[in-house]
Amino acid sequence: KVPSSSDDGRSLLPVLSGAKADERALFWHYPHYGNQGGAPGSAIRRGDWKLIHWYEGDEVELYNLREDLSETTNLAAKEPARVTALQADLKQWQESVGAKFPIANPTYDPAKPNGRAVPATVNKKRIR
Repeated sequence: KVPSSSDDGRSLLPVLSGAKADERALFWHYPHYGNQGGAPGSAIRRGDWKLIHWYEGDEVELYNLREDLSETTNLAAKEPARVTALQADLKQWQESVGAKFPIANPTYDPAKPNGRAVPATVNKKRIR
């Protein structure tokens, strides 16, 4: 069962104090770039498994945190059925909370510095 938005915001303090965590999935959604290097993506953790979906490049990573806490071995290619199931749960949760998603910048130009488009002009003067 994928939790609804009413499950959001439950305290994890008991877990941090040593209690056993409820068996429920945890979700993260970060649909934008951050000023400290964060990239757009979403993640789900269910039990020992964590799936990360990076929106740039549409890449998926899958980790077994019980065996690989440092997330060094991406198991997505070896576990396609698990990837499909976790992606479905993540998508259902995103729909239930009305998650917003990144959209492509139509002026992005990889040939320009930092991918920026040619600056706009006003009165034939460049805006800086």
